[in-house]
Amino acid sequence: AVERVLADEKVGTCPMLDFVGDVRQFVVEQENGKNRRTVPAVERAIAADAFYDYNSDSSHTGLEEEETSIMFLYRNLNQPDELSFFWIHGIDDGAKAGQSQGSARVDGLITGVPSGTTIAQSDDNTNEWDWTSSTTPGVLTHDGTNLGGFWTFAKNTDGGAVSGLPMDKNWEMKIETNFIKGINKWFFYFGDGSAPQELDPSEPVYLHPVVTTVDLGVAPYPETAGPQTFCTLVTSTNGNEELTFTFKWGDDTPDTVVTKN
Repeated sequence: AVERVLADEKVGTCPMLDFVGDVRQFVVEQENGKNRRTVPAVERAIAADAFYDYNSDSSHTGLEEEETSIMFLYRNLNQPDELSFFWIHGIDDGAKAGQSQGSARVDGLITGVPSGTTIAQSDDNTNEWDWTSSTTPGVLTHDGTNLGGFWTFAKNTDGGAVSGLPMDKNWEMKIETNFIKGINKWFFYFGDGSAPQELDPSEPVYLHPVVTTVDLGVAPYPETAGPQTFCTLVTSTNGNEELTFTFKWGDDTPDTVVTKN
């Protein structure tokens, strides 16, 4: 039998977690570390599709620019583990004074999409942004595990968003594009107020989270081990002072649920 004791007091020495900044961090870079940035996602207290604000055949996030393709990660603060990815080209006529998107064509491909990812918004429809088994930008087969974009547009935006990206698992998406006409700049936007990173459209972009693995030195079950101390740091983004911890032991023992204020 294994004795399990949950204690409030410190009963051992815990390793320090290697946080980068004070929020979740993500890395965007191109070949050989070119244009590498480590930054947080854009954050708002609404769902991804609501932030995309699709109407008039266009997105309306406020980040759009004419003749420009933009990408960014997005966190819904009402569901802080809900991570999304946005890719938007151009701007809706009238959204910003003096800006008008001319006739444009963009092809895109994303490989390495984590399992569990879902399409949150297709702009304008799944004939332009959908799943594909192809590895060629602009080819949509409406199946497979890659994401494909085949966008033709004028006087508005095209693009799309996906949700369900894991927050604390290792994954890396590779993003490729061909700007056929009407789009001549590519930027990645960040949630810390820093200037967006301009990207080279002739090279792929790689996107992944910063994940720190801490080795607690715990002997694998069922190997006999001495007492082990597990330390957990929990933060709340919504002011909730009551937190529920569920301990899943990985054997036939029922889960242990503890609520703390």
